[in-house]
Amino acid sequence: MRVLLFLCLLLVSFATAKQQFSELQYRNAFTNWMIQNQRHYASEEFATRYNIFKANMDYVQEWNSKGSETILGLNAFADITNQEYRANYLGTPFDASSIVGTETEKIFAAPAATVDWRTKGAVTPIKNQQQCGGCWSFSTTGSTEGAHQISTGNLVSLSEQNLIDCSGSYGNDGCNGGLMTLAFEYIINNKGIDTESSYPYTAETGTVCKFKTANIGATLSSYNNVTSGSESSLESAANVNPVSVAIDASHNSFQLYSSGIYYEPACSTTQLDHGVLVVGYGSGSSGSGSSQNGSSQSESSQSESSQSGSSQSGSQSGSQSGSQSSGSQSGSQSGSQSGSQSGSGSSYSGSQSGSQSGSYSGSQSGSQSGSQSGLLQSGSGNYWIVKNSWGTGWGMEGYILMSKDRNNNCGIASMASYPKV
Repeated sequence: MRVLLFLCLLLVSFATAKQQFSELQYRNAFTNWMIQNQRHYASEEFATRYNIFKANMDYVQEWNSKGSETILGLNAFADITNQEYRANYLGTPFDASSIVGTETEKIFAAPAATVDWRTKGAVTPIKNQQQCGGCWSFSTTGSTEGAHQISTGNLVSLSEQNLIDCSGSYGNDGCNGGLMTLAFEYIINNKGIDTESSYPYTAETGTVCKFKTANIGATLSSYNNVTSGSESSLESAANVNPVSVAIDASHNSFQLYSSGIYYEPACSTTQLDHGVLVVGYGSGSSGSGSSQNGSSQSESSQSESSQSGSSQSGSQSGSQSGSQSSGSQSGSQSGSQSGSQSGSGSSYSGSQSGSQSGSYSGSQSGSQSGSQSGLLQSGSGNYWIVKNSWGTGWGMEGYILMSKDRNNNCGIASMASYPKV
């Protein structure tokens, strides 16, 4: 009996030693986070989510205490484990090991010192995939919107739903996955893609293709693949057009990214599970997380309350092929949450203000701390400016600065392409 009691006390002591904050600090941080992120849970789920939040809060604190150029925060993914994040927001990685470093390097244009297509009016506002595996469609519309604006001077938001509903015969699978190059081929052969306003996003795979020639917002003639694994080739391509890229987004650090230049030593250059858009690059100790010159980062018609990730799978030969898919936070985690039990005893809601003493001031929830008029401090060095499709509540108002010229970190140059009008 004494031995059992000793072991129990030892386990309690070990668990306490692993925690970096007091229970009151955890509780108040969780309460404030739930109110800000409008969450609610059934009573039987509350304890699980609270403990996961505490673990993520510890992870954020430990990471940030090391002075990394990558700053983490308690964003909308702070109540899920990394395993849940991968399963629900990412997917089976695409293995690019057979193509990286196998091509002669292609240089598309002489590179400028810095590029930011947002300042040139070639980037639409941050969008949100919601509960549909549509990362490939968002990346495709992003680069196509850029190509159309650069060619015509007109920025037109294009329809992801058009691609999701209508490009199945090209190898895409709607909300279950797809690939940017296959979507480019659809747009080329279809002689256009409809506008967002005429063919709005539903976050579901439609049973009928509703494309109408009268509603075409842009056309393409071809596309180019960046030399796999070459950041120099990607840099030159980014001088021509915003570039669709695939990356490894599987780590806790990406899940909880807040600001700064993202560098993950454990990132893979070949296991790629998320499609995003490179809209430029820069160098120095700061970078703009918000768009400029009229390309504001408000949600278009998508809700900011849900976020999604994506995955890729398949093979690549000549023109890149395979599939990307993405999940999103389920509707059951919308609404409001808090660290206090409601009067009914059956659910938890955001009813506390979190004003109790001992609150955690460094939680960096919601839009994250560290911003001044859209300019967020980041670590020194070179970076890619990357547009995500998880809403403005993630990262730097929907963007992430990813390490540039650091051995193709996270595979940003492993599977990249851009369209031509």
